[in-house]
Amino acid sequence: MNQFIMDVRNAEREESEMSTVRKNQAAKKNHTVNAEKKQAENKSPLAWYDDRVKTLKAPASDNPCPAPGLTEFDVFDPDGFTGYDTPKQIYNYLNQYVWKQDEAKKAAALIVYKCLHGIKDNAMFIGPTGCGKTHIWRCLKEIFPSTIAIVDGSSISQEGWKGSTKWKDLLKFPAAYLNHGAILVVDEADKMLTPKHNSSDENVSHNVQAEALKIMEGCSVQVEVDSVTYEVDTSKISFVLCGAFSSKARSLAAEHSGKRIGFGAAAEACIKPYEKALDEQDLIDFGVMPEFMGRIQQIVSLKPMELEDYYEMIGSFGSVLQRIEQQYNAAIRLSPKRQREVAEQAYRSGLGVRDMENRIRRLVDNEMFEHWDTYEFEL
Repeated sequence: MNQFIMDVRNAEREESEMSTVRKNQAAKKNHTVNAEKKQAENKSPLAWYDDRVKTLKAPASDNPCPAPGLTEFDVFDPDGFTGYDTPKQIYNYLNQYVWKQDEAKKAAALIVYKCLHGIKDNAMFIGPTGCGKTHIWRCLKEIFPSTIAIVDGSSISQEGWKGSTKWKDLLKFPAAYLNHGAILVVDEADKMLTPKHNSSDENVSHNVQAEALKIMEGCSVQVEVDSVTYEVDTSKISFVLCGAFSSKARSLAAEHSGKRIGFGAAAEACIKPYEKALDEQDLIDFGVMPEFMGRIQQIVSLKPMELEDYYEMIGSFGSVLQRIEQQYNAAIRLSPKRQREVAEQAYRSGLGVRDMENRIRRLVDNEMFEHWDTYEFEL
């Protein structure tokens, strides 16, 4: 009898456990169905969610900040992302992280805004080393990680050559090969455009430029990504070329320094490089093909940093000092005398903001070697 009661109780317990499992499975299935139904209702007509939807749907913010941890392969929730709906909002964001260069920030904001609304706009950003031309686009990539790709122009070579990078290889990022509107920023573009001759005295740079003509104009290009072939419509891609063109800037300054304009006119004062902006003809003289130049809608000129710019940047909001503090997780204070020394050294070097940042890092590292256990550095 006892065995019979035990068997009954075991059977009841097993039935209860099975009932619980079936209920959990039913609840899970119901949750999945509801989730899929909700997703279908809210689903974008595009299989891959891109920045245009994000920017247009997201609420405006008075205190914009970069989106953390996003990559070009992320799928975004448009209701949970702080967007930038207007060129002025994008410009205001850049104002927090880029020192001066107002015209360049406005131009970049408009390029992004137009791209997000289906308007192609190719541009050249020209300025000395360390003036912020590439930094502008790195900052924009923080808030538009899917739309913007930044590549090294010095590695681009012509088709048929082994190694290096071909133009169509630059199109292998999602916004480009999925035809959702993209911005391809070619850094160090002046290295690519500088005339180079092979053993047959053929200008290799012109060959590279010639291969870019149709792509920059707008055409259909096939690219293979992870064994899948995509048809890329390059009319949806804006090309931004960043470069210093320093040799041309110096020769142009030397050409106009002490030059007299008109009979009896006084000679012009000494002109520094980049004081006179490079125009289309200057770039053609440098080595850019006229056909290539014809596919550039605008030239954006950035000014060199002055001594006072370096000095004021050290303690400004979003400055190099604050970036170093975040990386070192420490409070860093430079005396006014040391700030002036670092600013003057960076200004004389001609290497831009990077040089100033490197100098401050070396000062911190020297202190850290002696006082490795502190989180405050007085320099």
